[in-house]
Amino acid sequence: MTLNIRKNLLALATASALTFTLASPAFAHCDAMDGPVILEAQAALEAGNIAPLLKWVPASQEASLESSFNKTLEVRALGESAKELADQQFFAELVAIHRAAEGAPFTGVKPAGTIDPAVRLADQALEQGDVDAFLARIVEKFESNARAAFESTLAARDKAGENPELGREFVENYVHYVHYLEDVHNAIIGNSSSHSH
Repeated sequence: MTLNIRKNLLALATASALTFTLASPAFAHCDAMDGPVILEAQAALEAGNIAPLLKWVPASQEASLESSFNKTLEVRALGESAKELADQQFFAELVAIHRAAEGAPFTGVKPAGTIDPAVRLADQALEQGDVDAFLARIVEKFESNARAAFESTLAARDKAGENPELGREFVENYVHYVHYLEDVHNAIIGNSSSHSH
């Protein structure tokens, strides 16, 4: 594969992966116990300092969050059970405010270990200051999926005229193939796909 085509695939795959995984509510990680919002909230509560959390909420919600933070600190002093309950309530409020600011619904705090692997890799790339390994993995996955969809569609097309059932198999493969590439393309150019054809 030429370097120019590989670079274009890299850009295509990266944009689609980030759009599909980071923007999708199904793959949200701000609501997970091991996501960046709650991890930062845990540290803020231990330090008694709300300042690092304010970036996760709109300015209009700062006073409300600060009030909840201070109440949480008071309740935490009542013992381990009270601390656990107060923390969980604060995490839920923080994430709900954050999700609302994103225009996304709050569906509860998720357990640790539910973050999509691509999102975890994107976070690791930021932590390490190097995106190359992440991009290589995304390109590899995109290329593998696109080739598999292409090959199965091509093979099904060759038999499509033999009978209606094989024709339908081709159409099923074709629709999957075209919609997959359409979704990736639309993610790159910033359009949402409606599969209107």
